[in-house]
Amino acid sequence: MVKYICLCMFAPDFLKLDLEQRKSHIPEWSELASKYGLKLLFWGPAMGVKEHAVFVFDSNGNTAKFFKFQREWLQLGTPEAGKYIEYMKTITVH
Repeated sequence: MVKYICLCMFAPDFLKLDLEQRKSHIPEWSELASKYGLKLLFWGPAMGVKEHAVFVFDSNGNTAKFFKFQREWLQLGTPEAGKYIEYMKTITVH
């Protein structure tokens, strides 16, 4: 099984939201992942790195679907790109 560890740097617009508003996005992002056959295994604050949060996804071995999901999650190619997630570093583990 392939898993993706995603370290996210949130954008200022996201950080301005109160905690409940920020947390409300997690189920949306998890639902978006399942649309691509991925599962959000867990998420939380990132420690020891400058990024704000870490998300771990299981792709069930389908790497192409992860990259399609990532594009939609980051809203790449749209005016909304970078609104909530400034950038992301991804570590692939097998």
